[in-house]
Amino acid sequence: MEKSIVDGYEDFTLSLAIVDAIPVMLFSLCCICMGIKIDNSVFSIGAFLTITGGLCKVMWKFLLATKKRDYHFLNRPLFIVFMPIGMIIVCIEVFIYFRLYGFDKLYMFPTCIFLTSGILGLVAMTLFFKFHNKSDVRNNWIEQFTNIFAQFMFLIVAVIILLDNR
Repeated sequence: MEKSIVDGYEDFTLSLAIVDAIPVMLFSLCCICMGIKIDNSVFSIGAFLTITGGLCKVMWKFLLATKKRDYHFLNRPLFIVFMPIGMIIVCIEVFIYFRLYGFDKLYMFPTCIFLTSGILGLVAMTLFFKFHNKSDVRNNWIEQFTNIFAQFMFLIVAVIILLDNR
Protein backbone atom coordinates (compact mmCIF):
# COMPACT_ATOMS: atom_id res chain seq x y z
CA MET A 1 0.00 0.00 0.00
CA GLU A 2 2.95 2.35 0.29
CA LYS A 3 4.88 3.76 -2.61
CA SER A 4 7.60 6.29 -3.17
CA ILE A 5 6.51 9.83 -3.81
CA VAL A 6 6.01 10.15 -7.54
CA ASP A 7 2.86 12.23 -7.74
CA GLY A 8 4.39 15.65 -7.06
CA TYR A 9 4.20 15.59 -3.27
CA GLU A 10 7.96 15.98 -2.78
CA ASP A 11 7.56 19.54 -1.48
CA PHE A 12 5.16 18.68 1.34
CA THR A 13 6.85 19.70 4.58
CA LEU A 14 6.51 18.80 8.23
CA SER A 15 5.22 22.30 8.93
CA LEU A 16 2.40 21.75 6.42
CA ALA A 17 1.49 18.49 8.18
CA ILE A 18 1.50 20.22 11.58
CA VAL A 19 -0.63 23.10 10.32
CA ASP A 20 -2.99 20.51 8.81
CA ALA A 21 -3.72 19.33 12.36
CA ILE A 22 -4.97 22.75 13.53
CA PRO A 23 -8.40 22.60 11.82
CA VAL A 24 -8.88 19.07 13.15
CA MET A 25 -8.19 20.32 16.69
CA LEU A 26 -10.52 23.30 16.23
CA PHE A 27 -13.27 21.05 14.85
CA SER A 28 -12.76 18.67 17.79
CA LEU A 29 -13.20 21.54 20.25
CA CYS A 30 -16.29 22.66 18.35
CA CYS A 31 -17.71 19.12 18.60
CA ILE A 32 -17.05 19.06 22.34
CA CYS A 33 -18.96 22.32 22.78
CA MET A 34 -21.85 21.26 20.59
CA GLY A 35 -21.79 17.73 21.99
CA ILE A 36 -22.42 19.13 25.48
CA LYS A 37 -25.56 20.85 24.15
CA ILE A 38 -26.74 18.12 21.78
CA ASP A 39 -25.85 15.14 24.02
CA ASN A 40 -26.61 12.59 21.32
CA SER A 41 -24.72 9.43 20.39
CA VAL A 42 -25.46 9.86 16.67
CA PHE A 43 -23.81 13.30 16.79
CA SER A 44 -20.84 11.72 18.57
CA ILE A 45 -20.49 9.05 15.87
CA GLY A 46 -20.53 11.72 13.16
CA ALA A 47 -17.96 13.79 15.05
CA PHE A 48 -15.77 10.70 15.53
CA LEU A 49 -15.88 9.84 11.82
CA THR A 50 -15.09 13.41 10.77
CA ILE A 51 -12.22 13.76 13.23
CA THR A 52 -10.85 10.33 12.27
CA GLY A 53 -10.94 11.34 8.60
CA GLY A 54 -9.12 14.56 9.41
CA LEU A 55 -6.49 12.72 11.43
CA CYS A 56 -5.95 10.29 8.54
CA LYS A 57 -5.22 13.24 6.26
CA VAL A 58 -2.85 14.76 8.85
CA MET A 59 -1.03 11.43 9.22
CA TRP A 60 -0.80 11.09 5.43
CA LYS A 61 0.86 14.52 5.14
CA PHE A 62 3.10 13.77 8.13
CA LEU A 63 4.31 10.54 6.49
CA LEU A 64 4.77 12.28 3.14
CA ALA A 65 6.97 14.88 4.82
CA THR A 66 8.96 12.60 7.10
CA LYS A 67 9.13 9.21 5.35
CA LYS A 68 8.86 10.48 1.78
CA ARG A 69 6.29 7.75 1.14
CA ASP A 70 2.72 8.01 -0.11
CA TYR A 71 0.48 5.94 2.15
CA HIS A 72 -2.40 6.56 -0.24
CA PHE A 73 -5.02 4.70 1.83
CA LEU A 74 -4.79 7.38 4.54
CA ASN A 75 -5.69 10.15 2.12
CA ARG A 76 -8.19 8.94 -0.43
CA PRO A 77 -10.09 5.95 0.91
CA LEU A 78 -10.11 6.88 4.60
CA PHE A 79 -10.23 10.69 4.52
CA ILE A 80 -12.55 10.87 1.50
CA VAL A 81 -14.99 8.37 3.08
CA PHE A 82 -14.91 9.21 6.80
CA MET A 83 -14.87 13.00 6.62
CA PRO A 84 -17.94 13.61 4.41
CA ILE A 85 -20.05 10.86 6.00
CA GLY A 86 -19.22 12.14 9.47
CA MET A 87 -19.83 15.75 8.45
CA ILE A 88 -23.24 14.92 6.99
CA ILE A 89 -24.21 13.20 10.26
CA VAL A 90 -22.93 16.13 12.34
CA CYS A 91 -24.79 18.67 10.18
CA ILE A 92 -28.04 16.70 10.37
CA GLU A 93 -27.79 16.43 14.16
CA VAL A 94 -26.96 20.14 14.52
CA PHE A 95 -29.94 20.99 12.30
CA ILE A 96 -32.21 18.77 14.41
CA TYR A 97 -30.94 20.45 17.59
CA PHE A 98 -31.67 23.94 16.27
CA ARG A 99 -35.01 22.83 14.87
CA LEU A 100 -35.99 21.66 18.36
CA TYR A 101 -34.53 24.57 20.33
CA GLY A 102 -34.81 27.40 17.84
CA PHE A 103 -32.63 28.92 15.19
CA ASP A 104 -32.80 32.36 16.83
CA LYS A 105 -29.40 31.85 18.49
CA LEU A 106 -27.83 31.66 15.05
CA TYR A 107 -29.44 34.87 13.79
CA MET A 108 -28.36 37.01 16.70
CA PHE A 109 -25.40 39.36 16.50
CA PRO A 110 -22.46 38.54 16.62
CA THR A 111 -23.18 34.82 16.14
CA CYS A 112 -24.57 35.40 12.65
CA ILE A 113 -21.32 37.10 11.56
CA PHE A 114 -19.17 34.18 12.76
CA LEU A 115 -21.55 31.60 11.29
CA THR A 116 -21.64 33.35 7.90
CA SER A 117 -17.84 33.65 7.90
CA GLY A 118 -17.48 29.93 8.66
CA ILE A 119 -19.92 28.99 5.92
CA LEU A 120 -18.07 31.18 3.42
CA GLY A 121 -14.84 29.45 4.44
CA LEU A 122 -16.41 26.05 3.76
CA VAL A 123 -17.70 27.25 0.38
CA ALA A 124 -14.15 28.32 -0.46
CA MET A 125 -12.84 24.91 0.69
CA THR A 126 -15.36 23.19 -1.57
CA LEU A 127 -14.20 25.25 -4.54
CA PHE A 128 -10.56 24.52 -3.67
CA PHE A 129 -11.34 20.79 -3.54
CA LYS A 130 -12.95 20.94 -6.95
CA PHE A 131 -10.49 23.21 -8.76
CA HIS A 132 -7.11 23.26 -6.95
CA ASN A 133 -4.21 21.02 -7.86
CA LYS A 134 -4.03 18.74 -4.79
CA SER A 135 -0.28 18.23 -5.06
CA ASP A 136 0.57 21.95 -5.23
CA VAL A 137 2.10 23.03 -1.91
CA ARG A 138 0.99 26.66 -2.30
CA ASN A 139 -2.62 25.53 -2.82
CA ASN A 140 -2.36 23.31 0.26
CA TRP A 141 -1.22 26.26 2.39
CA ILE A 142 -4.11 28.39 1.10
CA GLU A 143 -6.55 25.56 1.86
CA GLN A 144 -5.11 25.07 5.34
CA PHE A 145 -5.42 28.70 6.37
CA THR A 146 -8.91 28.91 4.89
CA ASN A 147 -9.90 25.78 6.82
CA ILE A 148 -8.34 27.14 10.04
CA PHE A 149 -10.33 30.35 9.60
CA ALA A 150 -13.60 28.49 8.95
CA GLN A 151 -13.16 26.08 11.85
CA PHE A 152 -12.24 28.93 14.19
CA MET A 153 -15.42 30.79 13.19
CA PHE A 154 -17.52 27.67 13.90
CA LEU A 155 -15.74 27.21 17.23
CA ILE A 156 -16.70 30.75 18.24
CA VAL A 157 -20.32 29.99 17.30
CA ALA A 158 -20.23 26.75 19.33
CA VAL A 159 -18.78 28.52 22.39
CA ILE A 160 -21.45 31.25 22.17
CA ILE A 161 -24.17 28.57 21.98
CA LEU A 162 -22.61 26.57 24.81
CA LEU A 163 -22.51 29.65 27.07
CA ASP A 164 -26.09 30.64 26.19
CA ASN A 165 -28.35 29.62 29.05
CA ARG A 166 -31.60 29.70 27.11
